Amino acid sequence: MPNTKVVKVFYCCSDSVQDEEMRQKLENHLSILKRQGVITNWHKGMISPGKEWESEIDINLKTAEIILVLISSEFTASDYHWDVLAKQAMEQHRAKISRVITILLRPVDNYWKVAFPNVKVLPKDGRPVTKWRPYDNAFENIAIGIREVAEELTDSTFFIKKLLRWLRAIVINVAKFVLKAFISVGTVIFSYLFRPSKSRRRNRVSNIPVRLVIFFVVGGTFISFIYQKLNILLEIPLLAPKPTVNSTKSVNPTGWIWIGMVNKTSGSLSVGKKLVLQPSSPKQFPRIEPPVIPSPGTIVTVKYEVNLMKEKSLSGKTIVKLKKGEKLVILKVEPFSKVAKNSPYIKWKAQVRKCNSICNK
Repeated sequence: MPNTKVVKVFYCCSDSVQDEEMRQKLENHLSILKRQGVITNWHKGMISPGKEWESEIDINLKTAEIILVLISSEFTASDYHWDVLAKQAMEQHRAKISRVITILLRPVDNYWKVAFPNVKVLPKDGRPVTKWRPYDNAFENIAIGIREVAEELTDSTFFIKKLLRWLRAIVINVAKFVLKAFISVGTVIFSYLFRPSKSRRRNRVSNIPVRLVIFFVVGGTFISFIYQKLNILLEIPLLAPKPTVNSTKSVNPTGWIWIGMVNKTSGSLSVGKKLVLQPSSPKQFPRIEPPVIPSPGTIVTVKYEVNLMKEKSLSGKTIVKLKKGEKLVILKVEPFSKVAKNSPYIKWKAQVRKCNSICNK
């Protein structure tokens, strides 16, 4: 999959404990996509203390490429989730700003589908997660469906690959049918020739045309060979994109950078906290613009040249030097684990992906 950007996934889930547990399980199943840098997640549990939760939800909903609406009776009963979030999500879906996917967690009156016309429903066949055994089978199916949508949003060759996959399925099925028919006819002829008594069998076997034997042996071998090769030659890895390789040859490599510091005494450390400016020491300057602790999925600008490091510890191999003005997608933000006791600051690092020319907010 050509990684042109990171797809932001927004979880629209009710406040019930059961729904939240299922949301977490789904997030775990999507962790491979997240590790590959295909998606980044956002849910209400990521709202920092002191933030206006309605404003944070609204901002992240409106900047999401994929909106997962987790359907349950608690969700449909919530005025806020049904009348506000679901309505806004469908407005973005119709405007082709976002792609809404409904996830049916538990059985509920099918009337809910009226509010989500022409929207992809997962798991397959609209079978609720709770009717799968074990639940992991349902979440696996959901993860595959979400990967397909993410690929469609990021890969310009998606529909070509989908067509080739469809053609492959047809060719393989035809090859299977021909091979089975060939084996069946051969079995009937063999049974007919060798079923009679010994004296009649000798006469019939002695009259078997050599060409017929050669035809079945060579024909069966040829069809079997073609069938095996079709499986290899026509295999289209649509659902198995190659993981991003962190190297200087990558179009948009992934790694870790140091972004700046915040005051220890500045209260709770959360998204949006201002990074401290240190004019006396250039190395302490915030390295990103805007100079605040960013949230996952945010696109920032490199303010001063900084090394993109392979390791989370920010030691070891440098992948590439990031220059002033380059755009980065924030994947994860963490404070340094070791902080000097007498230091008034806490340093922060971020896992980022380098954008290419079409990376947009």
